[in-house]
Formats: sequence, structure tokens, C-alpha cells
Amino acid sequence: MGPTGAGKSSFVANATNSGDEGVGHGLFSHTSEIKATRCTIGGSNVVLVDTPGSDATEKPDLQILESISDWLNKSYEKGTLLSGILYFHRISDNRMAGTPLKNLRVFQKLCGKKAMSQVILVTTMWDEVEESVGNERLEELVGNYWKVMIAQGSTTYRYGNTPESSRQLLSQLVKRKRCEVRLQKQMADKTMELRETDAGRELSSPLDQIAEKRAEITARRHQ
Repeated sequence: MGPTGAGKSSFVANATNSGDEGVGHGLFSHTSEIKATRCTIGGSNVVLVDTPGSDATEKPDLQILESISDWLNKSYEKGTLLSGILYFHRISDNRMAGTPLKNLRVFQKLCGKKAMSQVILVTTMWDEVEESVGNERLEELVGNYWKVMIAQGSTTYRYGNTPESSRQLLSQLVKRKRCEVRLQKQMADKTMELRETDAGRELSSPLDQIAEKRAEITARRHQ
């Protein structure tokens, strides 16, 4: 998971040696739907799930979250759990605010504290910055924006945009115990609607929340 252009599809292509077919090179999100790709890592069968960018140009964020939650819930119903969750971040980005920060908070709510140890925060685009600049930005991410996640068990990984780098990361995941994320528990076990979940509420703007509360109050008055 992660923003458009952060290198998610490129990572999958490198891990599966499938070339750059399906990898976006422009301003628009190339991945518009959930895409699962199988590969073998160290003798273990692995399924890589590529998701649309959390700031994709063609779809609103809520629609993207709906497609992700739909896939998560269907896999959860089949008893399929996650070995790891990769969150991609461009080290070439010189600021962390607005939409990127909001989407990071949604991601945290989607995973929940219990699954945070399954999260690997993957930095990409190191070839686009000076080494010292990249290290300084990584230090700021670790000490500020990612601090809580790392305290809860998340780790970081510097991705080198090569098949070797992607497969090295995946080799760490196949050894891990699988678990569910909070969104799956809330929707499947607690039968919540997406907008009622922690991730859905985080994504909804304050104005949306106010409008929903007013609608609930109006509905109660007419009962």
C-alpha cells in the first residue's frame, strides 16, 4: 500500500521478474484495481497484492478503501491472513503533510495496533536524492511520522529497486506468523459498515461526520 508513484507495482514486477508491464510512469495511477500475483520465495508460495494508490487520480479515496476492504474481507472469510503489510514511501518527497499524512493515518487505523508488527515501511526512489538528504529524511520519518508505528513493532526497509532487493525483503516475510488487521475484525467479526470502522472514520472529513450526525438526529426525530 502507499501513494501513487511510490513504487508498489515496480516492486511486484521486480519480485516476480515480470518486467515493467503494469508499472506506471506518468502522473496517473496505473493500478486501478486490486491485483494479486503469485511467486515463489525460498521455496514458499507467496501472493503479492498490489493496491491502487491512496491518492489515485481516477478514484476518490473512499472508493479505493472500499476495494481494499472488500479484498481483505473476502480473504479473511476464506481464512487467509497476512504475513506482512508493506507501506511504500518515496524518499524523494521533501515534505509530509496534507493528503500523504492523512493517508498514513488511515493506514494505521486499517492495520490496528495488533498488526503493526507485520508492517514494513519501505522507502523508495533513493536514486533520486543525495545520500545525505535521503538519510536526513529517513531520520525525520523514523523520529516523527513513523515513531508510533515503529514503537508498536513496525520496521523500515530501504528498497533498491532491484529484483534482489525486493526478494530479500520478501524472504523476511515468509517466516512470519500471519495475522488479521483491525479493519477485517471490525467489518467481519463486529459487522461494522466501512464508514463505521476506524479507517473509514479517519478518512471521512469532519464535515462528512457532522452531516452524518445531523442525518441520524433527523431520522430519530421522525421515528
